[in-house]
Amino acid sequence: MQLGSEYSRAMSAMNLRATPPEIIICAAVRASNGKVVSGHRHNDAIRALQALSGYEGEQPRGEDQGFVTSNNRFVNRREAYRLHFPKRAEPDELRSDDLF
Repeated sequence: MQLGSEYSRAMSAMNLRATPPEIIICAAVRASNGKVVSGHRHNDAIRALQALSGYEGEQPRGEDQGFVTSNNRFVNRREAYRLHFPKRAEPDELRSDDLF
């Protein structure tokens, strides 16, 4: 009987850890009004944003260039780097080339 209860505890512990980690899905840019558009690379996302009516002059830079995660969350390049390379201690910024 004890083996069965140990097995049950182990399975319960595994189920608690079953939530998949948040990962980076693709490059994205954020327009001045907060609209997020994604693409394979940042240039693709910028072109897609500029193709939308009313966004022709948008040129996202700095904090408005980031990534979309598996939780559908926009993150900046620094946070994306920490998510994509969780074991690296040095701070850096993720580039879309790092995904391929």
